[in-house]
Amino acid sequence: MKSASLIATLTAASLLAVPARAEEPVNFEKAILPIFEAKCLKCHTTEHTDEAGKVKKPKAGLAMDSVAGLTKGGKNTKETAIVAGKPEESAIYKSVMLPPSDDDAMPPEGKADPLTDAEKELLKKWIAEGAKFGDWKEKAK
Repeated sequence: MKSASLIATLTAASLLAVPARAEEPVNFEKAILPIFEAKCLKCHTTEHTDEAGKVKKPKAGLAMDSVAGLTKGGKNTKETAIVAGKPEESAIYKSVMLPPSDDDAMPPEGKADPLTDAEKELLKKWIAEGAKFGDWKEKAK
């Protein structure tokens, strides 16, 4: 009887010693890009000509539809748009954390709905993990 109890105890202890499966890193294309498409890309796309033939430039010089644009940042800010590993130093994260009434808050009132708390946390986690884009390199469709 003691050996059965010992085996049960050792089995339970070994199960507790197995590390929990690590949480998956945030996938840019599946989790972050849809947020950008819904709330940012209306104003922050690479310079292009619209259907009416008018040249459209990215607001604040920030094009968020390519890796190059996101890593370069805007011309109207002294801060880097995304600082891998440092959400608090990333202009994109800081701007979505501002109250909607702040002039620098993104997205501006009336342009798109503010990011939800869950979207803000996802963005923060993605940046904190190193802001990896995976295979995505091109403009969003």
